[in-house]
Amino acid sequence: MSGPHKVLVVDDDVSFIESIRDLLDAYGYVVLSAQDGASGIEVAKVERPDVMILDVMMKTDTEGLDVARRVRDIPELAGMGVVLVTGVTKALHLPRDLAPDEHWLPVDRVLEKPVSPDMLIRELERVLQKRRGGSR
Repeated sequence: MSGPHKVLVVDDDVSFIESIRDLLDAYGYVVLSAQDGASGIEVAKVERPDVMILDVMMKTDTEGLDVARRVRDIPELAGMGVVLVTGVTKALHLPRDLAPDEHWLPVDRVLEKPVSPDMLIRELERVLQKRRGGSR
């Protein structure tokens, strides 16, 4: 079934969710949202989005990382792309080159906040294209 792609935004910053919603609406995406990881997982199970845009620091400093790992263990969400959008590298003084890997950071892309609208759209399209091709 084709149609508009569903994107789930999981972030505790309501203004961030709204700005992403406005941007993605303009590009024809269907936008869902949740303000914490547990709610995000529940919405994902019901709505089956194509991509989750996920913050790291929510209720805990690593909540988004925990969610990314949990999502990979849920069979019905295995095909969902995950884009981590975060300011955690600055906040926790981590290396700027956080890179996705299968175990510690099982996501498709890591984008540093603030992310430009053009870059976000470009990276979403890359993740969707990769997922359509069946590879991770």
